[in-house]
Amino acid sequence: MKDVKGKPAPDTQGTGESANRRRVGHVVHDDRGQASVEWHDAPEDYERPKLEIQEGARPTERPKGRNEPQPLALSRESAFNPYQRAIPERSAAAQPPSSKRDLRELSKWIKMMREIEEQKALDRDAEESKD
Repeated sequence: MKDVKGKPAPDTQGTGESANRRRVGHVVHDDRGQASVEWHDAPEDYERPKLEIQEGARPTERPKGRNEPQPLALSRESAFNPYQRAIPERSAAAQPPSSKRDLRELSKWIKMMREIEEQKALDRDAEESKD
């Protein structure tokens, strides 16, 4: 029986050829950098490395070079907590003005400045035409 990708289906009951076969997987990368596992039959004399936790054993300290990464040490107080809301304090410049501005006064001032500019332009044209 084969699955969708054409690979043999795993033997779910642990009997038959797949139960006795030992395989070794290696990670390989294709030309686009995608990783996949490539399986090979293990040799008869192949012995898998055993990983064990040794009680009471401490790792030996190595002298640290300049380019080795240093462990990151953060206290709980300086770490960012997204659930803790802090309201930023407002500065005096960021606060809205206490009273409303009268925009009619602004409009009058803009009209007056335009009239002054027009008058200056007319005066310049008059001086140039005299010369």
